[in-house]
Amino acid sequence: MPKYQSDVATGKKAVPQPFDASVLTVAVDLTLPSVALAANDLLELLDIPPKVQLVAVDVVAPQLDSNAAPTLAFSLGVINAAGTDLATVYDTGLKPGSAAAGSAATANSAALAFANRDTARKLGLKVTTAAATSATAGKQVLALVRMRY
Repeated sequence: MPKYQSDVATGKKAVPQPFDASVLTVAVDLTLPSVALAANDLLELLDIPPKVQLVAVDVVAPQLDSNAAPTLAFSLGVINAAGTDLATVYDTGLKPGSAAAGSAATANSAALAFANRDTARKLGLKVTTAAATSATAGKQVLALVRMRY
């Protein structure tokens, strides 16, 4: 299972960090590979420092599955220490990019808000179901990550 990293995850782009109770929105762009995404592929978004609470995550994408009945679905969660799977799943069944004009998927904010935040975490998406007709090659996905200290 390949792991693809955003420019934030690789350190090419720096992001501000929350320092108080106000909500900070961080835009994380990720360019998808030229090959179709497969089940169990990981998309690493960014590191969440200790004590930082996730408030919400929206994943916005152009059409990623051009089938009449799109199947491409993701889970959002914390990537395990080995970088091979999600150790903790915050939400599943997310289907960004399921419409011809593109679409957004919003993660369950209750699960995010009450997640353990004592340690640093790597936030990522895992492909749970591959696309029926993949249209992912080289496309850009945007994750709007809202967090606070």
